[in-house]
Amino acid sequence: MQETIDSRQLLAFCTLVQTGSFTETAHILNLTQSAISHSVKNLELDLRCQLVTRTGRKINITADGEALYKDARHILNQMQGARLRIQDRQNWGRGRLRVGASTTACQHLLPSILREYNECFPDCILTIIPADTPQLLDMTRRHEIDLAIIVTPNELKNIEVKPLFSDELILVASPIHELAQNKRVQMEKIAQERMVLYNKGSLTFDLIEQYFRQSKVQLQNYIELGSMEAIKELVKINYGVSFLASWTVEDEINAGSLVQISTGKRTIIRNWGVCYAKDKKLSINEETFLGLSQAVASTMQSAL
Repeated sequence: MQETIDSRQLLAFCTLVQTGSFTETAHILNLTQSAISHSVKNLELDLRCQLVTRTGRKINITADGEALYKDARHILNQMQGARLRIQDRQNWGRGRLRVGASTTACQHLLPSILREYNECFPDCILTIIPADTPQLLDMTRRHEIDLAIIVTPNELKNIEVKPLFSDELILVASPIHELAQNKRVQMEKIAQERMVLYNKGSLTFDLIEQYFRQSKVQLQNYIELGSMEAIKELVKINYGVSFLASWTVEDEINAGSLVQISTGKRTIIRNWGVCYAKDKKLSINEETFLGLSQAVASTMQSAL
């Protein structure tokens, strides 16, 4: 019977691939740099191949190392999943859940989801990480978070997404803005206005920028903010105009503090979903959170 690979050596190697640094790997695993170096060297001796090379301070992964990393990451995830599933059986509802979400989702979606989730698992240690979709996807792939509520991009790698709902970004302005006096505004005119938009690194910003390109005009005069609520306040005082999700400005439009401006037949549609790493086996806690997210989203979608 052949010997199995040492899981501690695999963990050291995988962490080294992810960090690219022996020093950072040692810090993450709470070991000495020498211990990490010996673990990787012993793994190479065991497998009779070179996994990493050094060029100065730079760590390079060999072809054998790349092949091992793909298998090793899956093995370690399976081992972690087995441990969590056993713990779930022994201690129903306890454990941890790490959820990532945009600020919009944190403000408008999570409260309803967490209210129901807390009733199911009152003893679960819950961590919420606010970030934009690109960062959330990277954290999900690295298993730094368990689930993330995201705006779904067109292309995804190593990520599983369960759909939640779709929404439309609409152009809004202050009721005293000159655009508010027009039933419909051409994109050339909108491009001349100051835009107050969500962070440039977000998928929402990318969709708006793509919308302008498809209209053959360029997005030029804009400022970026990391909060939809702050954007709404600037638009209210007539500092600029913005594209915001219809469901996030419904109250303001009904109250008359914001007005919707028609831009024609073309629309900006976002698709929301809950994502997790494709090689991840969901725990009971995670399955429940996913189901509650879909139930809340279904209720909200019917109201849109």
